[in-house]
Amino acid sequence: MPHLRRVGPEGRNGEVVLRFGDRLEVTPPGRTGGWRVTEYPADVLRLDGSGAAAPGHAFDAVAVGQGRISLTPAGESSATVGAFTIGIRVIRDNVQPPAP
Repeated sequence: MPHLRRVGPEGRNGEVVLRFGDRLEVTPPGRTGGWRVTEYPADVLRLDGSGAAAPGHAFDAVAVGQGRISLTPAGESSATVGAFTIGIRVIRDNVQPPAP
């Protein structure tokens, strides 16, 4: 069964371990103009919606692998100024459902 993981402002520069099929919501610190998605492992995660400026973004784990998510404050001239970055690892779900 998929799980919902949430990463807030305290998760900056951390790492999140997800299981295949999990959903991840990333909500950086509040900022006028929101945050743009500038990097994510598209072969491992699927972005739900647009990467345009928003208060937060959601991703679904669609494959086993790793990478990082980077969000940049909208309107900033440099992609590295104030970036919100987290490492991602997606593992197999080894939990087996009970036999019928």
